[in-house]
Amino acid sequence: MRFFRDKSAAGTPRAFEELLSEHLDALYRTALRLCAGREADAEDLLQDAMLRAFQSHASLREPAAGRAWLFTILARTNLNRIRSQRRRAELAASDLEDNEFEDALASWRPGDQPDALADAALLRAHMASALDALDDSLRSVVWLSDVEGFRQREVADMLGIPEGTVASRLFRARRSLRTILQRTAPGVGAGRHA
Repeated sequence: MRFFRDKSAAGTPRAFEELLSEHLDALYRTALRLCAGREADAEDLLQDAMLRAFQSHASLREPAAGRAWLFTILARTNLNRIRSQRRRAELAASDLEDNEFEDALASWRPGDQPDALADAALLRAHMASALDALDDSLRSVVWLSDVEGFRQREVADMLGIPEGTVASRLFRARRSLRTILQRTAPGVGAGRHA
């Protein structure tokens, strides 16, 4: 890792900036999936989580654990957000996001290889829809494990649940993804796991 060469600099704002800049794209992608593809919610989640991370950055004792530490804060901030929403019984849905999506589809123009680009876009759309259709608890586990590459033990620590629960949720999430993709996009992932 290129940051924290000097242990005394580990708790500085500069060290936090370096840590965050290295993982920001992956954190945003994770926030986007945790928020079922809702960009505004993902941006809010990421902002809240990174504010909490900045405020407690001095408590990060092992610089090598910075990536997992950031993802843990993101996952737990998301869990707190979900609990808060359930308590208030609010469902946040925005027509604007649908309009933006339709505008993007209408303005899409193929590049040099139209078939390949269309297939890739369709696959991404099907995968995003399938992920977004999962229950929050399943979506967070499969995203952190299969997309971000965290081990089940790390995911368990991030989400504050037993490792066996992670394994069972991961099994159920993968099975659900396969079922959803077989129904909505036959041939996607044929011969391989979703």
